[in-house]
Amino acid sequence: MPPRANGGRISASCTTSTERTYKQRRKGGISAAKRNYYRMGATIKDIANKTGLGIATISKYINGGNVLPENRVKIDSAIAELDYTPNNFARSLKTQRSKMIGIVIPVLNNSFFMQIITRMEYILKKEGYAVIISDCQESKDQERESIRFLMNKNVDGIISFPVSGSGTYLSPAIEKGIPIVLIDRLVQKLHGKVDSVSIDNAAISREAIDLLLKNGHRRIAIIAGPKGTYTSDKRLQGYIDALRQAGIGVDEGLVSRCEYTAEGAYKAFQTLMKKNGDITALYATNHDMTLGALMAIKESKHRIPSDISFIGFDSMDWAKITVPPLTIVEQPMEQMGTVAATIMLRRISGMDKDMPSRDIMMSASLNMGESVKNLNSAARRKRG
Repeated sequence: MPPRANGGRISASCTTSTERTYKQRRKGGISAAKRNYYRMGATIKDIANKTGLGIATISKYINGGNVLPENRVKIDSAIAELDYTPNNFARSLKTQRSKMIGIVIPVLNNSFFMQIITRMEYILKKEGYAVIISDCQESKDQERESIRFLMNKNVDGIISFPVSGSGTYLSPAIEKGIPIVLIDRLVQKLHGKVDSVSIDNAAISREAIDLLLKNGHRRIAIIAGPKGTYTSDKRLQGYIDALRQAGIGVDEGLVSRCEYTAEGAYKAFQTLMKKNGDITALYATNHDMTLGALMAIKESKHRIPSDISFIGFDSMDWAKITVPPLTIVEQPMEQMGTVAATIMLRRISGMDKDMPSRDIMMSASLNMGESVKNLNSAARRKRG
């Protein structure tokens, strides 16, 4: 059997419920008409005969339109009884829409991406859309292949968490007029051509470093992401801006850049501590980096916050149960997913067809834990 939409995501199905029901009942005492439903699959005409409603009304409802509440109940009841499954292929030929949205992500095993996708899928599914998720494994070549794959599937729109900083991988989709929404990592060269949803990465990093500075920290290390990645560049810029505003020069020896991985951050922390034994605080700028840095800190026998203060990123799922609870930058993941899906639906429907592309920038928050030591009070106690 070809892939079919199951719960909003595309998955493989070996035998449909209609086929199973037909095989189970073909020797039973049901009517010839009923046997035909199970053999051929119910159609909109069958639902019309069952409900007494017009085909236009039923088609409108199945394709996401609004109908009277009492008609919706009748249609839903008939769909359930007749085990009706829309013929998406035939519908796409008629409407030129596949009712599918493609989502391209750098990696699957990342809770930040998956929380946003879960929210988007919920919003899209309510409007009758399934999603196809393509993992490009942080590869620019695979990212380009993912776009080609999704276009061959005739998706109605593409939501991308970019890996490439050039945006050329999206050129074929842009030329074809496919609606595109970028999330998290923006591409400057695509400004004005696609919609985007992100946070103010520089601002939240300034806020995190300002907190450390106000608590008397001056030897503040940062583990930033790879150079050329929008989010990592902006978060590093926020770190630099905060130090400069405080009249503190940037010590390149306190800056480490690596891939957005736990392993990368683990090694980065070890290198930082070997070069700088006087570090008093560490800022990890990504969920996986937060995990890797914490593992390295634990193995080094340093204690948080007595030996080293710590601010992490996007790890609220377990930040509150660590000892001590961590101070963490939290991105509005659910809100980002809602906004991205809503923009996509409005573009596809034509509601925002003539609107210029938008760059929606949201605010992240700094959730206070107990992982930042106040060196000012410690110094006063020492003097006293």
